[in-house]
Amino acid sequence: MLYLRAQELSQIQDVFNPNPLQDEIEMDRFYQDATEARTGDAYSGFVEKMDLLLEDSHNSLIHKLFIGHAGVGKTTELYRLKHVAEEKGFLTCFGRCDVDLDSGDIEYTDVLFYILDLLVNKACDNGLKISDNIVQKIENYWNSDTELVKTISMQGEAEISVGAEAEIGIKKVISLLAGVKAILKNSVESKKEVRTQIEPRSSELISQIKEVIEEIRNQLNEKGRPNIPFVILDGLDKIPLGQARKIFQDNGSRFQGLQIHLLVTFPISLSYTPEYKDIQVWFPNPEKLPMIKIRNWQKGTYQEHYTEGVDTLKSIIEKRAELSLFTDEALNGLIKYTGGYIRDLFRCICDAALRARLRKSKVIESEDVKKALAVLESDINGRYSDELIGKMEDIYRGNKHVSSSEEITTLLQIGAVLEYNGTRWCDLHPLVEKWLLENNKIKR
Repeated sequence: MLYLRAQELSQIQDVFNPNPLQDEIEMDRFYQDATEARTGDAYSGFVEKMDLLLEDSHNSLIHKLFIGHAGVGKTTELYRLKHVAEEKGFLTCFGRCDVDLDSGDIEYTDVLFYILDLLVNKACDNGLKISDNIVQKIENYWNSDTELVKTISMQGEAEISVGAEAEIGIKKVISLLAGVKAILKNSVESKKEVRTQIEPRSSELISQIKEVIEEIRNQLNEKGRPNIPFVILDGLDKIPLGQARKIFQDNGSRFQGLQIHLLVTFPISLSYTPEYKDIQVWFPNPEKLPMIKIRNWQKGTYQEHYTEGVDTLKSIIEKRAELSLFTDEALNGLIKYTGGYIRDLFRCICDAALRARLRKSKVIESEDVKKALAVLESDINGRYSDELIGKMEDIYRGNKHVSSSEEITTLLQIGAVLEYNGTRWCDLHPLVEKWLLENNKIKR
């Protein structure tokens, strides 16, 4: 948990770690609204819009994609939304697919199973009942293969500890699901077994999810709470693009019949492909969380005297640390060359702070920042091949409103190009632009 504001450099590593803000105390102390600096519109906040949408959607279902670069702050926004939804009485399931599943190898059946697991656990935590009939169906689904039962049982014992007297009914199912989840995260061979079991019977799995949802909805209705469960799946933006296509395009219809509000993160690079339009059939009206822009591109030129982005980033830093820990030149350099990318900004602050401490300094100075930025610059500029430089020069020369192309998909995926405003305005990462110009790869 992050509760202290840095008063000296030795506290920088804790307060600028890359973990998202999660609990409400962290949010109150360290969250900085950046809506206008991200979108150019103070009335387009993601959480605020979703809050109203949940409030207004009494009978209609929300199935949405949430798009943005990894490290731009999506998970923090999702935790904010979770707290808001819970305050309004929604049964809210928050799943980290990048933590609980193997984000390097994930199929649509894994996601369906994970939704079932989240719903069953959340229902139990909220004192809602799952009928014996459905419990038995879930058990039977996984108990049809003897070897698989043994594998799941061993994994379950490693993942969850419940007393023998509680190993009945819903607790037994929770233990069973924990074993399956552990396999999907950790075991390559057993994962194949599980998928072989699920794939031909995916419709049966979907049927079980629907029955669980129906029981939950009936009980929520009786309690006077919003009766549509809300499932948030984070981490699906990090999966390989081939698997993302299989989940969202080839099998997007599998999620449409689930009577839940469903919000899932989605790879930003895939939003620049032709199949994105097809995916929106199942997940309409996607939401984007753009970068905080430090330059504002309007009508073919950068807007003069634009300071909203820089001021917002300084406020984000000031929430976590005394600005007196940075010289003005050092602070400005950190903001200018990380391009509004929060993860890169925090990384460079931490690296610069370590160098300053090695110098026995109490302040981060410009030279510390230059060395930290040089490491990040080398990292980013090692991610692309010379074949992509032509497209990057095109962007540099003013073609910021880019259309779908393989080159853009790749450049967005590796972070060499960043999206701003959520309106297909892209720009080079400042350290990419700097390196290309200094090494005469592109001409001014």
